[in-house]
Amino acid sequence: MKYISVLKAIEKDERLIPLLAEEEEPVLCVHKNASKQKKLSFRALYDNNSQFWNNPTTSWNYLLPSDRVRELLSTIRENPGNYHFYASPSEEGTGGFGDDNDRPAAHKAKGLPNFGSHYEEIQSLRHGEKVQLIDRHTNSLKDLLAQEKPNPEAVSEALSTSTTDASLINKNILEKALEMSNDEARIFSHELVEKTREMVRTSTSLIDETVLQDEMFDAIFSSSNGTVVQHMTRTFLRSVAFLMFYNKKILNSSLPNRLRINFKKNYHPYYHRLLPHLHTDDVVLERVFHSGMQAIPNQQIHNFATGFLLHDIGKAKDIEYHEGNAAYDRDKVVDHVRQGYLAVVNKTSYPIESGLITGYHHEYYGHPSGYGYFRAQYSNYLKQHPKQHYNYLIGFGAKPVLTFQTAAFFPAKLLEIIDVFDALTDPNRVYKKPLSTDEALELMKSQFIEENLKLDPILMDLFIEYQKSA
Repeated sequence: MKYISVLKAIEKDERLIPLLAEEEEPVLCVHKNASKQKKLSFRALYDNNSQFWNNPTTSWNYLLPSDRVRELLSTIRENPGNYHFYASPSEEGTGGFGDDNDRPAAHKAKGLPNFGSHYEEIQSLRHGEKVQLIDRHTNSLKDLLAQEKPNPEAVSEALSTSTTDASLINKNILEKALEMSNDEARIFSHELVEKTREMVRTSTSLIDETVLQDEMFDAIFSSSNGTVVQHMTRTFLRSVAFLMFYNKKILNSSLPNRLRINFKKNYHPYYHRLLPHLHTDDVVLERVFHSGMQAIPNQQIHNFATGFLLHDIGKAKDIEYHEGNAAYDRDKVVDHVRQGYLAVVNKTSYPIESGLITGYHHEYYGHPSGYGYFRAQYSNYLKQHPKQHYNYLIGFGAKPVLTFQTAAFFPAKLLEIIDVFDALTDPNRVYKKPLSTDEALELMKSQFIEENLKLDPILMDLFIEYQKSA
């Protein structure tokens, strides 16, 4: 295969830039002084450095397949009006091509890439001020909770702002904590943990009391600018709402009995694929959910909700959430799970359940496209216990997960669904057209369950029911 440098390709037509980003075109990166090479998407490289191909001091050569470049140039010439060059965040105000209204929303955000300009404001605060800010948000949420009929717009704004700030403050403080010993870090982060958990408890109660949840999410979505922190905010809020929906279905309906009656017809083939070592008659609902399908007590709800808030806390500044299989730096993406888990478990006194969510929320039932902190641990466990297998799929508590009795952790499997759904429907999804709710649900069923069994089929059907009831 013949290659052309990215520099020479762009010199042919600068309109290649948005097209290369939109297509998430893989770039072959070859080190000049070593035999190292890797593939990264143009999108990721561009968002990190809008002139990465034109840096004379770089140690890398950036290459594209010549045939692919000719194909893209042909596409531009056939549809010249569809492709416009846009400036990256670093070029704003410097006379870059195009005006601000032509740029995708995610490229309007200044400051730390993927976290927006507000992160700089958070960083500038003293440690005590950051913790006090979370406390002020909690008091505002409590005031709304005390009202008989709080204004839906006020509820949306308060939940969105408090979650965003708490996410960024936790990220900033935990980054500093990683440089300390475990004991020092736990002391350093102690007040942060207490204030964050109180905010999460209040947020959870407010979400549960909010009748017009669809209006709340519409309002929050309308302010999206495509940054990771807004994804984290929406994912936290929707995960809590879905968890509440699940609990009410367990407590107020005959859901477990209904699933048990229809299990063989509706779900058995899926779960036998995941538990092939069991006799077909042993693959029943109680094998899917360890100790049976159960309601979640309030304290566990709060622990799970804290994990939802912190799930992407280890995400680096130069990677984005995504639901596809396009080229990207997998090592860097995988590392956000490891960093998040280690930060939460070793450097704070957050409950172990919260840490497990950060470490398990991309496992995808062991599918090769998934990843997680515990895959290496399970691999080592099998070396010592080669005859052992998962005999259950989903655990509700930490113990069956940590002792490898189950393949997955309940809140993490719930979060996986929300995570994918949000990535597909984000109205400011820059590189692909956002999907409607129905389109996203259909794609998730076909690609994440039928074709590749990554999401949980029962929880997915409950999520569809939740969406229809919203």
